[in-house]
This record gives sequence, structure tokens and C-alpha cells, in this order.
Amino acid sequence: MAARFAFGKNWRDFLESFSDERRKRARKSLCRMLKCESLDRLHFIDVGSGSGLFSLAARDLGASVHSFDYDQDSVACTESLRERFYPDDTGWKVEQGSILDDHYVQSLGQFDIVYSWGVLHHTGDMWAALARVDDLLRPGGRLYIAIY
Repeated sequence: MAARFAFGKNWRDFLESFSDERRKRARKSLCRMLKCESLDRLHFIDVGSGSGLFSLAARDLGASVHSFDYDQDSVACTESLRERFYPDDTGWKVEQGSILDDHYVQSLGQFDIVYSWGVLHHTGDMWAALARVDDLLRPGGRLYIAIY
């Protein structure tokens, strides 16, 4: 397996400077892009959750959230935000996983909102990652991704 950059170590630094203002901006950003005021009763998956900021924003907006990342340090950062703001919350699941793992992706089911910001091009197989992200999308759902 090819060496990967350890993004999670950078996210730990981000969490040290985490603020309510960042949290508020993340919620506004999701609402603006999804053209909504709430995510109540929607199922949101954060593919490559990184710091967990947008998973937190989705949970704040009422979605049930599933966050995963390949990088264990990123998973720890997302878990840290969940424990800080939503301890023991059954509406927000955080785990380690890979979008390139067919078995794992098939086990997740489908979601109303599939979010993956700046992640899929780092997998080593962007086209396969895009295909698997599409498999996570419920008919009529919304895909919210950034690739650069």
C-alpha cells in the first residue's frame, strides 16, 4: 500500500483553535449549499470526516450522521467533537473506514446527503472513490463534494 499523508495530525491542531464561530459558519455553509434551513429527519454521511466539523454542523441541523475516515487520527478528531458536543448520542456514529473498501461501503446503506469535501482525490483511485460515493446516495438524495 502506498504511503499516505497523515491528515489527522493537522486536524488535531485545528481542534485546539475550534470556536463557536467556526461551528456557526459550517452550519451556514451547509445550509447555503443544500438550500435548506434544517436537516431534520435526513441521513447524512461524511466521507473522509477529517476534523468532524461538517459532521457536527449536520448534527446541529438535525440530521442523523455517519462519519468515517481512513486516517485514525482524523477519526479521533471527529470522535472528540462528538464527545464534546453530543456525548452518548446515538444519532451520530463515527468510525474508521475506507471509501475504497467495497465490503465496508456496501455495509453502510444509503443516505439523503453524501458529503465529501476535498477527500476523494487523495484516495489513490479517485474514479473508484467517486463510483462508491454515488452508491451511498439514496434516489433523490444530494451529493455534496469538492475535488481539487
